[in-house]
Amino acid sequence: MVKTQTILLLTILIFAGILHATCDAKTYIISTKTLLISKMNAASPGDTIIVQNGTYNWGQITINNNNGNKTSAWIVLKAQTFNGVVFVGRTYLQFSGYKILVNGFRFANGNVGTNDVVQFRSSSSAFAYYSRITNITIDNYNSDSTGSSNNTGTKNGGDTLNRWVSLYGTHNRVDHCTFINKFNGSPTVVVWYDSTNYPAKGTSTYHLIDSNYFKGHGYQGGNEGEVIRVGTSVNSRTDGYNTIEYNLFEDGVQVDPEIISNKSGFNTYRYNTFRNHAGGITLRQGRYCSVYGNFFLKTTTARSIQYGIRIIDKGHKVFNNYLENLDGNYGSVTSLRVPIILFNGVTNSNDTANPAFAAKYFAADSTLVAFNTIVYCSGGGGIVVGFNVDSIGLYPPTGITVANNLIKMKKGQAILIDKSVAGSSVTYFAEGNIYNAPSNKLGIADSTGFSNKTLTFGTRANGILTPPLLVKDAAINTSNYSSFLNGLDAEGQTRSAIYDVGSIELNGTGNIIASPLDSTQVGAGTPFSPLPVTLLSFNGNYSNNNINLQWTVATEKDLLKYEVEYSSDGYSFTAIDVVLATGKSTYNFMQKTHINPKNYYRLKIISKDGSFLYSKTIAMEVLERHVAVSIYPNPARDFIVMVTKNIPANTTLLVIDNAGKQIRQTTISSGYNTISTIGFASGLYHIELIHQHTNIGSYPLVIAK
Repeated sequence: MVKTQTILLLTILIFAGILHATCDAKTYIISTKTLLISKMNAASPGDTIIVQNGTYNWGQITINNNNGNKTSAWIVLKAQTFNGVVFVGRTYLQFSGYKILVNGFRFANGNVGTNDVVQFRSSSSAFAYYSRITNITIDNYNSDSTGSSNNTGTKNGGDTLNRWVSLYGTHNRVDHCTFINKFNGSPTVVVWYDSTNYPAKGTSTYHLIDSNYFKGHGYQGGNEGEVIRVGTSVNSRTDGYNTIEYNLFEDGVQVDPEIISNKSGFNTYRYNTFRNHAGGITLRQGRYCSVYGNFFLKTTTARSIQYGIRIIDKGHKVFNNYLENLDGNYGSVTSLRVPIILFNGVTNSNDTANPAFAAKYFAADSTLVAFNTIVYCSGGGGIVVGFNVDSIGLYPPTGITVANNLIKMKKGQAILIDKSVAGSSVTYFAEGNIYNAPSNKLGIADSTGFSNKTLTFGTRANGILTPPLLVKDAAINTSNYSSFLNGLDAEGQTRSAIYDVGSIELNGTGNIIASPLDSTQVGAGTPFSPLPVTLLSFNGNYSNNNINLQWTVATEKDLLKYEVEYSSDGYSFTAIDVVLATGKSTYNFMQKTHINPKNYYRLKIISKDGSFLYSKTIAMEVLERHVAVSIYPNPARDFIVMVTKNIPANTTLLVIDNAGKQIRQTTISSGYNTISTIGFASGLYHIELIHQHTNIGSYPLVIAK
């Protein structure tokens, strides 16, 4: 009883202290560098220092505030209005202390030499803790060896290296920031550790890097061109426990093969989107990282050097990732730019104490690759195991698990085991994988754990292609994988009792928490926060030449409106109408005319305070209005004639037997198409019409001889 009363008294005192501190909070509006530094250095938790709107060239800004702690209120440094304060020229910021929040500034067209633009420390020994930068924009803050800004992106290593954000200390956050047009070397964002002697472990950092927009990264100098680097080789045995999530990497043409370079242990990379960006995630050094729920997409017709995930060193888990249309290796069997690749090592994975191996390659032992979807990719293999790096990788990975992946290759093999090193052998366990590749190329002699099926993906929904029905409840040994999947798919929906093969659960339930991101959802000025509304359902139907949308909601409060957004490709959306929030439980919208055979819709749900989020995307197929198909004779013997009307150009016809095996493929057009059925056995078949990876028609065919 005494203990309970003591806790109650302490709680009251703590609350009273917080209330008192809040009541005493002060706000200052400043317009000089001197006042900014003096006010921030003296600020107490709860105080806010506002910089008046304007353009400033202030050089080095150093803040060292020791008044806060990890549980205190924020000490805030913010722009008067978002993007209203623009730092130019030689301006850069460094700060240390607890609970420092920097918000709303823009750094544009500057040049700070080798200095970091924003640094979570004020000196080599004074770091920031539990601090945050948010809604910050850094645009073309490049430096080169002559001290002049370079925005051509064409130099080959001549640029002076400078980082844009350096994270020191622990428990810091970089979120809702926009980083665009970085053309010189050194990563955009770096996580630093306090260890300097390999293999000594440093302090775990627990940073969060989320909801940021990276675009136009264009360093052409090769190495030192990563976008995010977490650690360095000398501290690669440090357990970081950092989380990198909900970031969008877009339209980067860097030469360095690493968008994200992991060089420490126990980090998590999840729900990020990589679109038309050279490179991929590389688990370069460090162990026991998790990579899941990420979306890798190439949506342009031009070839690129974009790939998926490179796995080096042991104990990593790579699952629930979606990889579409990647062609980073241009079809080369020996390239490292494939959807998923596991490396050989140049030394034994137990040989970790020798500093000479700090920057070398360790074999990807004990790695799990499961429940990933690889669709319409090109290359040597969808999954490559045992890549022989620099022709000196003498130690192949062992203890690999490759399970319940869905692999549909446009060019190349489903899986490739590299056994090019004499006397080496890769050991792996495979189960539940479903694949399809040109000429049915699996790439390995032993097909145990791999099933060859005809894989026809459906319409695009929520930015990704719908998997074929045959993956439903097809996973092997669901219970063995439920713990690390946490029962979820790539979209964060709950899987059924028996999981589907691949990253997407066809009948997943619950809220969709992840899908391919676009620039309206991340970056400066786009807070990704829950709204006071629960979207229970969002559905549509097509009837009488109209598209009808309906959504039901609960707990609607302080909501302003629903914007109905339309897309013809599932990527780029525009607002077509506004439905005001009136407190109803059900809303309806009708589009009297549709523009394309394929139509995509989503809701932008906007609160009264301006914050917003998006619903899932739904796809509406209206091809039946345009496409007409008749088949005769049916039953048939030696041929059929298909009479078609309004068939899109480059439509592919597939003939599938009743066992699901593809036995004929050809291209058809509008008009009369004669297809030979000589050699077909008597029985039931299905004709599938495919256009741009989408099934636009399915028709039964009977062969009677």
